[in-house]
Amino acid sequence: MAPRSEKSQKSKNNDKPKIDKASKKISKPKREQSSASVKSESLALQLEDEVPDFPRGGEFSVKRISKDYEKFGDEDPSKNFWKNKKKGKKVFGKSEDAESDFGLLFGAGITGKLPRRVNRVTLKNLTPGMKLWGVLAEVNNKDLVVSLPGGLRGIVNASDALDPILNDKTEIGESFLSSVFSVGQLVSCIVLRLDDDKKEKGHRKVWLSLRLSLLHKNFNLDVVQEGMVLAAYVKSIEDHGFILHFGLPSFTGFLPKEGWNGEVRIGQHVQGLVKSVDKAHKVVYLSPNSDKMSNSVMKDLKGMSIDLLVPGMMVNARVKSILENGVMLSFLTYFTGTVDLFHLQNIYPAASWKDKYIESQKVVCRILFIDPSSRAVGLTLNPHLVQNKAPPSHVKIGDIYENSKVVRVDKGSGLLLEVPSIPESTPAFVSISDIAEEEIQKLEKKYKEGNHVRVRILGLRHLEGLATGVLKASALEEAVFTHSDVKPGMVLKAKILSVDSFGAIVQIPGGVKALCPLRHMSELEIAKPGKKFQVGAELVFRVLGCKSKRVTVTHKKTLVKSKLEIISSFVDVTDGLITHGWITKIEDHGCFVRFYNGVQGFAPRSELGLEPGGDPGAVYNVGQVVKCRVISSIPASRRINLSLIIKPTRVSEDDVVTLGSIVSGIVDRVTSNAVVVYINSSGFSRGTISMEHLADHHGQATLMKSVLKPGYNFDQLLVIDFKGNNMILSAKSSLIKYAQQIPADISQMHPNSVVHGYICNIIETGCFVRFLGQLTGFSPRNKAADDQKTNILEAYFIGQSVCCNVANINGETGRVTVSLKQTSCSSADASFINEYFLMDEKIAKLQYKSPSESDLKWDEKFNIGTVTEGRVEEIKDVGIVVCFEKYNDVFGFITNYQLGGTVVEKGSLVEAFVLDFAKAERLVDLTLKPEFIDISRERSSMSHTKKKVEHLFPAWHHMSWSCIFNYTLHFLTVAALQF
Repeated sequence: MAPRSEKSQKSKNNDKPKIDKASKKISKPKREQSSASVKSESLALQLEDEVPDFPRGGEFSVKRISKDYEKFGDEDPSKNFWKNKKKGKKVFGKSEDAESDFGLLFGAGITGKLPRRVNRVTLKNLTPGMKLWGVLAEVNNKDLVVSLPGGLRGIVNASDALDPILNDKTEIGESFLSSVFSVGQLVSCIVLRLDDDKKEKGHRKVWLSLRLSLLHKNFNLDVVQEGMVLAAYVKSIEDHGFILHFGLPSFTGFLPKEGWNGEVRIGQHVQGLVKSVDKAHKVVYLSPNSDKMSNSVMKDLKGMSIDLLVPGMMVNARVKSILENGVMLSFLTYFTGTVDLFHLQNIYPAASWKDKYIESQKVVCRILFIDPSSRAVGLTLNPHLVQNKAPPSHVKIGDIYENSKVVRVDKGSGLLLEVPSIPESTPAFVSISDIAEEEIQKLEKKYKEGNHVRVRILGLRHLEGLATGVLKASALEEAVFTHSDVKPGMVLKAKILSVDSFGAIVQIPGGVKALCPLRHMSELEIAKPGKKFQVGAELVFRVLGCKSKRVTVTHKKTLVKSKLEIISSFVDVTDGLITHGWITKIEDHGCFVRFYNGVQGFAPRSELGLEPGGDPGAVYNVGQVVKCRVISSIPASRRINLSLIIKPTRVSEDDVVTLGSIVSGIVDRVTSNAVVVYINSSGFSRGTISMEHLADHHGQATLMKSVLKPGYNFDQLLVIDFKGNNMILSAKSSLIKYAQQIPADISQMHPNSVVHGYICNIIETGCFVRFLGQLTGFSPRNKAADDQKTNILEAYFIGQSVCCNVANINGETGRVTVSLKQTSCSSADASFINEYFLMDEKIAKLQYKSPSESDLKWDEKFNIGTVTEGRVEEIKDVGIVVCFEKYNDVFGFITNYQLGGTVVEKGSLVEAFVLDFAKAERLVDLTLKPEFIDISRERSSMSHTKKKVEHLFPAWHHMSWSCIFNYTLHFLTVAALQF
């Protein structure tokens, strides 16, 4: 390659790597630049690729620890806590070789002077189009995180994980990436772009692609040779194997199922050994033999270019020269590449590592990266990577190891340690800035090879199998060092880094950053959080939770100072536990309360301590801290029932509510199919009345529900069942009256006894009659009605009050057979009919919010059997509507049959006989027939008639209106003849 001109050498393009020349020396940079370069080199050794990133947002950064905190400010957490705090002083001496950090090599061989240092991948020389070998560190729903050489990290969007030809054939859902990729998988990738982080100055993100169409861009069928290892996608799954796609339209591949272990999905990345090439059909046949693949070496091809090199390729090489921080190798005749200290054969290279290599020594290595623009190639001799396996990781960030051995002391740079991890030791590098609190002038004098030190793991470089560590006492003693050290409920001090509309970003001692959401910045809602949360201030917080490296904290005073036991897991919840939580949602039926670590419970309306009919939203606020009591919990269902009433009412043994008890209650709310009431003086605070149980008569039950309002008091309610902490109640008078006789157990039932109950289900073969609790009897079709032709599905309805005769009791099976025939359970008791009128009056009262006394007693002016005067309001086809002078909202109605031949006109006055009235509807039934009018004028007869009518009237409402009229007409006719 021709040497560059002096003009190009002075170019200000910092993105391009610098080059050692044979004919020209690179001029020394200014002192400041050199110092910065040396410092950058040292920090690059500490670059870790496993670090927290809150909030994620699908973005990743590639600088040192702080680079994964795109939204958390500019400071490096490790610098902030572990670096030497004395400003203006050098951390270590100036290096004249800093400018040769890139040490680029050329594919056509090297002419003139050889570079003194190994070329390494850094942010400065990373360029689009560069090919890299990496290992998957994270597999997320929408992206992949790749650990790159040098501890850098890159991100692969889901759309860049496959070629477009496969995107059309696969459904890339939330679980797709995890089905075809796995953490620890080695992948070849290409740099798409580097973006500057707009939110954090100086931060950059590396975007990668795994598309084979880019990695195999210059491949053709002539390049493919037997014994070569190729990567491909699974395009389709056939009976005997897999059709493969290499990212190119010019040829396809086939991989037999025989010998392949594991499940395969369309779109999955696979590797195979080229077994044969069918150029006629343009098909490459691969073998799944993993042992042969791990030992397959790329053969030298005539005219091979750098564009055909792919990361991960295994090549034979020779040592060309020994550099200051690595080895230069030549391979495939035309190419040279370098191996840095962290990719040598020995993962613990001592100070004498150079003695292990001599010129022309043969080695086997794999390609680590290729930069086509500068023709730089990086290689690795790491024994794990050479075997095509990712190095194992036996340490975790934050772990402390007491007896770590010093393997090598790098003057002015740091220490290489052998950490005694299990099951095998792990190499770790400690930068000079992370060794001690004070500045170290001469590292080699303070530490010697073979010394043992106490180290804490600071980060991980997955591809190299290398850990980064810290020896500082402050770091070793810090309680919170990583996200794994953060526990829900911890109270700690944190420094405010930034304040935004969504909350505040704070930094916990140790470098871990957390979010304090806006609602948790204050006990009450805060309008201007910036006034209280000033950047740089230290405040006390409590950890709410830590999930996926996302830490959230609260500054609510009640939560921070609470001494109550916290709830951070559904498993740890115990009944009766009193704790603090905060309201996240308020609904009409109750409040949702959140605890620590995402645990949530629900406090029903009856447990909020509200007044009857009270609005939860008027009493409580979202975000409000409340003290609550655990009523019950079901860990398997992740359900916790809560009460905001801390001290439940104590109930004496005499007041204990059982099945068949009579209680009173106040209406709390009316739902679509039930009425919820507060129970007075009982161990249960809430009860439910279904619509069918509001009255004995179905029509009245519907009316009653429509007029009920919160605050209405039920004097008597029958407890018919229990459901958890809730009572199932009935307001049916027929059940309340005979409560003592209704059985709750089969032992309380006797043959031929008559008992009251209600229908709970109807089928074609019969009716099920429920008593108290779950005690149920069955009435077969032949015992459900006297008339065998009766359709029981039409004759009865669910919830209907019934009186039944116990026909048979089977003690062994627990089955009870009952009869609903009127001939077997009839009674002369008229209370069932009487209750109709009492309920009618209740409904009438409830229809008016503030009824006056005259409004409620209007029916006294329309006694049955009396004559009243009215004015014809309207003449309809079916009859005449009459209005009354003193009662504007009461109307009379005369059917055509009751006109008795009388002709009336609209507006005329009429005198009519009162047949009946409906109090709820405020309607009076009238007649103009002379025989009724004449009878009413005879006082003595009318007085006697009225008494008899009032005595017999209750039975009328059990009949239809036509029956009532006929009965009335018959009775009055007989009375007239008698008198």
